Amino acid sequence: MYNPDQPLRTATTQDLWTALLLKRSFNNFEPEPIVQDLYAQPQLWRKFWLGWLVFEVDFYQKTNEAPIARLLEMLVYAGDDRLYKNDVLYIQSRNDDAVAPLLDLAKQWQVDDCEVYDRTRLAILLGRLETLIEVLGEEKMTRQIAQWKDRECCSPIIAMWWD
Repeated sequence: MYNPDQPLRTATTQDLWTALLLKRSFNNFEPEPIVQDLYAQPQLWRKFWLGWLVFEVDFYQKTNEAPIARLLEMLVYAGDDRLYKNDVLYIQSRNDDAVAPLLDLAKQWQVDDCEVYDRTRLAILLGRLETLIEVLGEEKMTRQIAQWKDRECCSPIIAMWWD
């Protein structure tokens, strides 16, 4: 459980993300109920963090925007609280069954939109299998996709944002 009075040197990465989340306020985003609900139901999630909306590789290819440009913008804005634009909440679910309850919580939190990255989508993204799938076809890549889907890092992730 998050304790804001603990020394920084004993804080976990999740404690730091929680502190950052509690510091943010924009549109209909209210961090306190989110943190309370998440810590009341730890069986639903592995981790959560704030970030920018991340696009898949095909977005960058279509728009000619380099992914590095997004990262550089994050670095520039991170130095100024007035410009800090981390406004997407990412929650990695504990398992597939936790996605629906997390989406129900999102409604309570008045989230404007959600995007679910399921195990297959994460396996393709994290395994960097897009190019191989394009060349060889998804049927020939079934085994590699299945191996990635079984990994803990591929637990579904829900991106939530408030316009």
